[in-house]
This record gives sequence, C-alpha cells and structure tokens, in this order.
Amino acid sequence: MERLLVLMLTVGVCSGWGQTQAAANQLTVEEQREGFTLLFDGKSLDGWDLRPGQEAVWRVVDGVIENDSSAPGATMLTKQDFANYVFKAEFRAHPGVNSGLMLRQRREGSGTPATAAGMTGYELNIRDKILENRPGAYLTGSIVEVALAPADATIVPHQWNTFEVTMNGDHLVVLYNGRKVVDAHDSTLASGAIGLQSAHPVDPPGAKVEFRNLKLRRLP
Repeated sequence: MERLLVLMLTVGVCSGWGQTQAAANQLTVEEQREGFTLLFDGKSLDGWDLRPGQEAVWRVVDGVIENDSSAPGATMLTKQDFANYVFKAEFRAHPGVNSGLMLRQRREGSGTPATAAGMTGYELNIRDKILENRPGAYLTGSIVEVALAPADATIVPHQWNTFEVTMNGDHLVVLYNGRKVVDAHDSTLASGAIGLQSAHPVDPPGAKVEFRNLKLRRLP
C-alpha cells in the first residue's frame, strides 16, 4: 500500500509538471495562452533570412541553432520586423565567445540610414571579455551604448542560460537567468529584426554559441 501511494504521488507530480513545462522549442500551455509564437521550430531556419554565405555559418543540430566558429562572423536576422514585444531565448556558449542578440535591427540595403550615433540595432551582449580599444565594458546582459548589466551577470558555461527581453516603446527590460539586469529607456530605434550573432573567428579555438527556445509575444 505504501509503495502504491508513492507511485501515485510520483505520477501526479510528473503529470502536473508536464502541464506547465514543454520540451525544447515548444510552447508551454501558459505561453500559448499568452500569445507566444516560436521563431525556431527546432528543425529548420525557415523563419530566418540567410544572406549569401551565411549557410556556411549557421546550422541546426539536434534541435539547436549553432554557428561554425571557424567561419566568418555573421548575424542572422528574422524575416519579419518587430516593434514591441517580449522575446525569450536560451543560449549555451563557451565563456570566451563574443556573441549577442540583436534587437530592432535595421536591414542592410533597406535604405534607412544608421542613427546619428551609428546604431543599426540594439545589441544585447553575450561576452565576458573586455575587448581592447573598445569604450565601455558592455558585457553579458548589457545593451551596448544603452545600459550596463551588473558585473556578475556572466556566461554560465556548459549549461543553458536564459534571456527574457521586453521592448515596449522606449522601455527596455532584460532578465538574465531570471534576474533583472537592465531596466532602461531609449528611443533611438522603434522597430526592426531580431538577430542571432555568431561567435567570432578570433575567439578561442572551438568556441561557439548555440541557441534554442526562441519565443516571441507581440505587444500592442
């Protein structure tokens, strides 16, 4: 009787967990109710704009988007532009990479010039190393030229790290591994693509970045 009770409790807990969690690259029941959509289905890059030559940089392996770190650096953009939204992403990276997520990124050849500050998109950094001859220490979790994340918001190697970004008008909020690291206001860019920035060839040998669970909910 005691063993049966333990089994029933175990089944109940697992069943309850399954109702609130989802496998990789799938929406939870709650996310479906909230109106999230997937930007990556775990199988293809159909929702992304691969410019000539980028096919050698990006690939899908076992449900994960990863870059070939030996190839030239490249930023892959969504085919759609977005203005106000909540964006969720998971990444796994070598601690020596220089990578990031681009938000409201302007497209090459769009005819829209860069801003007065030269900004073509908000860059949410995935980078723990300070680069020479670069002003400011905009490291992991920071939005370059907008807001600095705390110094201890670093890449946790060999595991999936999470971002949840809210872009609502000029209000920019970043949660990194569940912790708020940016809460800032900037009206430089109003709309644009979301981009995945590859690790750079100058990074340590074998260093790469991987992405999964890319989910977006549009805001009014």
